[in-house]
Amino acid sequence: SMRAAAHIIRAATLPRHRTPPRTRSRYIMRGVSNKLDSSASKVVDERAVASTRWLSLVSIDYVDPSGKARVWDAVRRPTTSSDAEADAVCVLAVLRGKDVVESETLLVRQFRPATGGETIELPAGLIDDGECAETSALRELREECGYVGVVRSKTPAVVLSPGLSDERVVLVVVDVDLDDERNANPQQRLEGSEFISVIRVPIRGLVNTLDAFTREGKQVFAGLYTMAWALENAP
Repeated sequence: SMRAAAHIIRAATLPRHRTPPRTRSRYIMRGVSNKLDSSASKVVDERAVASTRWLSLVSIDYVDPSGKARVWDAVRRPTTSSDAEADAVCVLAVLRGKDVVESETLLVRQFRPATGGETIELPAGLIDDGECAETSALRELREECGYVGVVRSKTPAVVLSPGLSDERVVLVVVDVDLDDERNANPQQRLEGSEFISVIRVPIRGLVNTLDAFTREGKQVFAGLYTMAWALENAP
């Protein structure tokens, strides 16, 4: 939710010696539909349609709450092992140091063929076999941005685009100490197909920063914009 996203960023930008207030999970279900409850739906079969090294297209047979048989097309990631924590990680890097006036973070700009243009995203990548989300996040941050850091917290695995895929991602908050000598001269370790520019920006006013990128024709990652918007607008 928007409030949950705001809580993650606010907690991430608090000084380390402060502990964010604990809140209890709660939700209220209200009857806003005269249809049957969606929890009665179930998947009964799945058929492979096509596959490449990185993606698989499947056709899913399922039954809706009324008992009607339906079909849904979806995309899977065949690279993810069955016991993996998630398919991928996103990294919210929180930069601190004696010369940092306010909390800053790192964004990445890169060309995404699927969108036909450049995007603005958080550092991110697929989780390798045998990795936990924390290890993957630190590796991706080092490879894409050149920085080392310490994991502060992480989210549960959450779905990215449930109408299209079951791909799950974990958002990992990483503290980056700019006074650490290892971060004095950050050097990327990009793969041959990666061409990534690193952008250092203040967390405060992030929505305005992202809006400026949009006006330039860049496409902003939805998860990043949602967090920025929630930080600015949630009570």
